[in-house]
Amino acid sequence: MPSNGAAMLSTFTTYQLYTRDQSRVLDRIAADPTNKRLADYYRENIGNVTSIDEFMGDYKLYSYAMTAYGLEDQIDSRALIKKVLESDLTDTSSFANQLSDERYRDFAKAFNFTAAATETDPTAQSAAQQQVMVESYSEHRVLAGQAIAANANYFMDKIGSVKTVDQFLSDSKLFTVALEAAGIDASVASESFIREVLTGTKADEMSKKGDDRYLLLAAMLPFGEDGRAPSDGLQSSSEANSTAYLYYKQKGLEASPQAAALQASYYEAEIGNVTSADDLIENPRLYEVALTSVGLDPTVESSAFVWNVLTSDLSDPTSVVNAMSESTTTDKTRKEQYLQLAKMFQFQTDGSLASGTSAQTAANVTALTDSYLEHYGDAASSDDRLSASLYAANIQNVTSVTDFLANSTVYDYALKAVGLDPDTESKSTIMRVLRSDPSDPTSYAAKLGDDRYIRLAAAFNFGSDGKVTDVRRVQTETAQGDTIDRYLAQFDDDEDKATVTTVVQDSQAFKSAMDSVSTIDEFLADSTTFTYAMKAIGFNPDTQDADTIRKVLTSDLSDPDSFANKLGIDAYKTLAAAFDVDAYGNMTLATDANGESSLVNTYFSKVLGSSNTELVDAAKEILAYNVAVPEIATMDDLLSNSDLVDFALKAFDLDGEKLSTADIRAILTSDLSDPDSVAAKYDDDRYLEFAAAFNFDTDGTIERDVTKVQTVSDMLSTQDLYLRQRMEEEAGDENNGVRLALYFKRTAADITNVYQFLADDALLEFVKTTLGLPDEFSSSDIDVQARNLTKKIDVDQLSDSKYVERMINRFLAMYDIANDTSSSTNPALTILSGTAASYV
Repeated sequence: MPSNGAAMLSTFTTYQLYTRDQSRVLDRIAADPTNKRLADYYRENIGNVTSIDEFMGDYKLYSYAMTAYGLEDQIDSRALIKKVLESDLTDTSSFANQLSDERYRDFAKAFNFTAAATETDPTAQSAAQQQVMVESYSEHRVLAGQAIAANANYFMDKIGSVKTVDQFLSDSKLFTVALEAAGIDASVASESFIREVLTGTKADEMSKKGDDRYLLLAAMLPFGEDGRAPSDGLQSSSEANSTAYLYYKQKGLEASPQAAALQASYYEAEIGNVTSADDLIENPRLYEVALTSVGLDPTVESSAFVWNVLTSDLSDPTSVVNAMSESTTTDKTRKEQYLQLAKMFQFQTDGSLASGTSAQTAANVTALTDSYLEHYGDAASSDDRLSASLYAANIQNVTSVTDFLANSTVYDYALKAVGLDPDTESKSTIMRVLRSDPSDPTSYAAKLGDDRYIRLAAAFNFGSDGKVTDVRRVQTETAQGDTIDRYLAQFDDDEDKATVTTVVQDSQAFKSAMDSVSTIDEFLADSTTFTYAMKAIGFNPDTQDADTIRKVLTSDLSDPDSFANKLGIDAYKTLAAAFDVDAYGNMTLATDANGESSLVNTYFSKVLGSSNTELVDAAKEILAYNVAVPEIATMDDLLSNSDLVDFALKAFDLDGEKLSTADIRAILTSDLSDPDSVAAKYDDDRYLEFAAAFNFDTDGTIERDVTKVQTVSDMLSTQDLYLRQRMEEEAGDENNGVRLALYFKRTAADITNVYQFLADDALLEFVKTTLGLPDEFSSSDIDVQARNLTKKIDVDQLSDSKYVERMINRFLAMYDIANDTSSSTNPALTILSGTAASYV
């Protein structure tokens, strides 16, 4: 700068004034009335913009953003800027990516016009919502079984002590279980009518009309005409068990853990009373447990053939079981199952038992019931996958609540998935639930006071008019991804971040693919599941023999002579243990007590390294976060999920701030366009960005997922950049060298190659001054210039603040010398003499 005769501060001193307390300087600039008015306008209006033309047509918004990204001198180049904003930054050949000036890419990256302009047809259910529903459906028997277990257990405990019909009728729990076990809707049944059924002739009258349910009820509860129970009790413990089991069956829950436990206890209590093979065959519950225990389906097997197997002489090679075919893998498997069954019993060839011999030894009873409890859900799991496939095909055709109610496949599946009974629910209630906002505590669904209705409403995307609309989710896919990226920032190594990301993506793809895999054949044919499994055990999927893998998967690891055990290779044993496979080749993922897949954990350890616990834990936490986010339907859901909240707080570097639940609620419901909101009053962008990552409105409800042209995070970044541009301009008015130094400090970390210095006039002036390069330097060949800069600047260290400061200090000193603004006491000269070459 030319001197006007007045005392001047050196460039170094002026730079220190701007950087010693930069936040104070930025606050002063932000408080300037003009800057504040422009910032308020931008914050309040950018969210309403829907197109590039609308954005560029609003000069206040357009010029503000252009200034923020250092493109103020290009405001009138509208055709150029429009092409920049239309660019697909993922395409290396796009217009913005072809420009050498990084500012254009940064500007385009700050907006999302392409996604905002792309209209996709709304669907009744997103892929994430459908995944949640499928997983919930698989658990519905457990949850539904738990819901009615209290009634069933109460019935078994109390029914034996009932003395009169009046005592029975007055006990609502006993009444409900008994009637519903007989297939009668207890909620509408008349007590006086049921009294006549139990003590009179009404059961016979109803039977003559073709309704035998009341005969079954009367047989279960043999009250006398006087209304008194038999002297030996209304039901024995075995009969009470059978009634409770029938209650589960009528609810469609015979494959629930609770019903299976009843079956096992019944078997243990009754098998001792069996004196012949006929007794076993003729008792449907004993028969079902016995065949299920070896993986056979009692509904398709011939009871006559089962009798012949049970009475086979295993030492006779011509006996029925020994003579079974082994021509195919299926035949061989079926023979092994029947051999296993025959070995468990001690029937003679005529079906009787030898004197003093029981049907089974105590050890075999235990082994059979244990095996039953392992296999009882196999058929149900196979049915679940078929139901999921049918549901997925049908939900695609649903475009309104009316469609939902009319499609029995969708209706039944969805209600069962959330624990509602499709046979007893009112369709008018379900219609109103589906039109509700599940996140609104005043909505119809919320006022029902039953979380199942909230889950149902949240699983679909119907508006208040009953038509499909945009999905309502606590985080957009973009925000969810950004949160995970922020979480990964705890790792310095980019390769570690990339590896964890890939591992999580692969694991999600594997688990999703397994939803459609129900047999070994499907597993072997599906490249996603097969490749993942082989990598998990450390094998190359391209070199593995399918027949070997099939034999491994069907191996019984408890049998030392099984195929997998005889191979003696731990990796194969790990693979066999990772799946539950029945005798028919049906397979599911084995899980631990926490519901986690052992194979996924094996994959994490194999790919990330078992000793690298930080990376393995990160992968598990990200996978869990991705699973949890789609399940959030309300603010309370989020706040009650401590793992999810902890993950998000850590991602936004707020985990050390000791925020209470009330604090988090207040932050998440802040109006981000209000500078006086709770999140804004922290005066820390971390809080604003945390709030912006979630889709909560100020009343705590979850907004519909509408893609905006600029995220709140990018909006905040734009406003911060605007202030810094203004600060640099102000500094430049005092001393252009300070402006160049501030600009370099702001952009240094983003410089990845020396060509960026050559493409940016301000950076080129900075580096020429710093290195004392002559003006003629810019006239030489571009590659020669680049080679010279490469020798003098370590680009890899530009992310190191100390290295950057050394470069800046040298620049400030050289600038003062070149512009004669220094003095003999200029501190920059001292720095220059001590650091002349320390930055290279």
